[in-house]
Amino acid sequence: MRTRLVGIAIAVAGLAESLFASPAVLAAPQFQVVATINVGVNPFGDTITPDGSSLWVANSGTFSSPGTTITLVNPATYAIQGTISVGRFPEDITFARAGSQAFVTNDDDATVSVINTATRSVTQTVNLGTIPMTFPSGIVATPDSSKVFVTSVAAQRDTSLQNIAVLDNTNPARVTIGDTIKLVGSIGRPAVTPGGGLVVAGHDNGLEAPPGVALINPSTDQVVNQLALNEVGVVPGATITPNGRFAYLTKFSIDGGTGQVWVIDLTTRSTVAVIPMPDRSMYGIAASPDGRFVFATDFSLGQVTVISTATNQIVANVGVGTNPNDIAFSPDSSKAFVTNEGNTTVSVIAISG
Repeated sequence: MRTRLVGIAIAVAGLAESLFASPAVLAAPQFQVVATINVGVNPFGDTITPDGSSLWVANSGTFSSPGTTITLVNPATYAIQGTISVGRFPEDITFARAGSQAFVTNDDDATVSVINTATRSVTQTVNLGTIPMTFPSGIVATPDSSKVFVTSVAAQRDTSLQNIAVLDNTNPARVTIGDTIKLVGSIGRPAVTPGGGLVVAGHDNGLEAPPGVALINPSTDQVVNQLALNEVGVVPGATITPNGRFAYLTKFSIDGGTGQVWVIDLTTRSTVAVIPMPDRSMYGIAASPDGRFVFATDFSLGQVTVISTATNQIVANVGVGTNPNDIAFSPDSSKAFVTNEGNTTVSVIAISG
């Protein structure tokens, strides 16, 4: 949909025949699906390498037929660059050490694969079952690459409340479990501020309570703040604007509630907006590198909702594939890559204007 702001012609007194017009026409941003990439196996999370040369897609597969690979895609030509074998049901990916390392959560194996990106080979498999911690899902590395935070959707199914594992990456040749963080419920995908001062992780507080978000100091691995919403649901996704000021989190509603995007000011550590969404099943969320937009996946509706960070208003809904899950952006913010968990594709959205 295109909207325009049209300038108003101003008549100048005394010049009845003259019309001084200022037709400043400002085109609204455009969001258009320009390609669909078939990665062969149902995808879950996706992440672009820091240099923008490769899109990495976690091929989770399905619950009845789990995947075991990461597919690499050229984000310019959409050609498949190759695959890397990892654990069962890979979900999320994060890069560390300027892109020379990658970490992948393997939900079915309770492991994290550590990958040398130059050789495209797994150098280590970290077993989280010793914590015990099952169903690792989200993952994020701190900007200095010294730590990697792994979140679990176990929700006490493993008899443990240690639902965040902190991997020590100070020696990349030997990654260890450095710490654990006790947090209630299923923990969503985490996000870290660009300066590395906070890790943000959404979580539920049980089926009868509103969900919350934990703000964690990555230096001490301590929860320094907790906030909560006022409606029951889970919080599967989090992203932080490039300036580090705001966190945006998706709320996946249950028991007939509404889907929402929760906006938190990380300076005041307070809620500034709760944006109603068109789908009750909101899932993945990501901020564009230029900071203009936040994309959130409408899992049940098969679309992406685009939010302007300037106004916290919805500016577009873009149809993609079945059960969209996660979003990755090109470094120049000209493209978004959306994984469609319900089939084997990734939708490419061009962003202009």
